Amino acid sequence: MSTELLTLATWLAGEFSNREQAFASPAWFSHIRLCIRPLPWHVLDGVGFYSEQADDYDWKRPYRVRVLHLVERDGRIESENFVLKDPAAYLGACREPERLATLTRDQIEQLPGCTMVFDHVADAFEGRMIPGKCCRIFRKGQDTYLASEATVRANAFISWDRGLDPQTDEQVWGSYSGAFHFTKLQDFAAEVVDIHAGQLI
Repeated sequence: MSTELLTLATWLAGEFSNREQAFASPAWFSHIRLCIRPLPWHVLDGVGFYSEQADDYDWKRPYRVRVLHLVERDGRIESENFVLKDPAAYLGACREPERLATLTRDQIEQLPGCTMVFDHVADAFEGRMIPGKCCRIFRKGQDTYLASEATVRANAFISWDRGLDPQTDEQVWGSYSGAFHFTKLQDFAAEVVDIHAGQLI
């Protein structure tokens, strides 16, 4: 694992909230909790995360569950996106990480075309979905493609997900008010370091 990948992994690992943003602009931004927990190395044979996103008032019932796999290709870091075939089996595992030890590769399925590429720029990693309108999502009764941007810093995560019409590029779903600004509330970076150290023994 390179220094760059280890840095991005430790910055991603944690529990985040956009509380300040939501309280300042409640008409435009919901109060959201985002939890990104490091996975045991064996799940993806590499650096992986289990992620849950939920409304703050109902944080025990996340509405989005994902698995992320960080890989290095051509001098850049890519984040591959996966869904769980049976997400209900692991709901809440972000705060009960011992449950993630039973997760295996055959329990998840990669989302085709939904890979984000990160570049290290100054004090942040800037990520964008791979070009080509490849990450297709059927929502609100129509086919859309995901336009996703993310900025990762040591104690902050900024993201903006939008679904666009493949023909017109007009927005169909997602935030019309810009990116969500999350602040790290709890840091899981030590777990990333421990997992990495285990691979060096």
